[in-house]
Amino acid sequence: MDTAAMGELVMAGFQKLGFIQYAGIEGAEFDAGRNVVRMAPRAEHLNHNGDLHAAVLFGLAETAAMGASVSGIVDLMGETFIVARDGRIEYRARAKGDAGPYLATSEISGDVLRQVRADIAARTPIELEVPVNITDNTGKSVAAAAFTAVIRPRRS
Repeated sequence: MDTAAMGELVMAGFQKLGFIQYAGIEGAEFDAGRNVVRMAPRAEHLNHNGDLHAAVLFGLAETAAMGASVSGIVDLMGETFIVARDGRIEYRARAKGDAGPYLATSEISGDVLRQVRADIAARTPIELEVPVNITDNTGKSVAAAAFTAVIRPRRS
């Protein structure tokens, strides 16, 4: 299966989730070690200042991170249990409602992906920090985040 098909498969799974539907998050790019998701703000996503609500930015970032965490192991997902353990975000600039669509980009190095695959083969539990950058339609960074993806062997 090529990476485009894998990306479509992962996003199809995400699209079944209520929050993803509410936020209007869509896949923009998917490759081994890289996931980019996009969202165009709607009125219900904005706070009292007309900016994208902080919780929506956090959810956008988490979606990008978890997509990146599985991007190089889609073929091994049947053997693993994957969940976000924690996340933190730094809001760097106003995410104005009219400055969308917003892109959340998350990348993991090839060396890290190779180690994750080896750890899955060895049935070794993994905790992986996954960084994210969120930009507006000018490319300006409005938030930076990091999530810990926990990858464990699936119980028999």
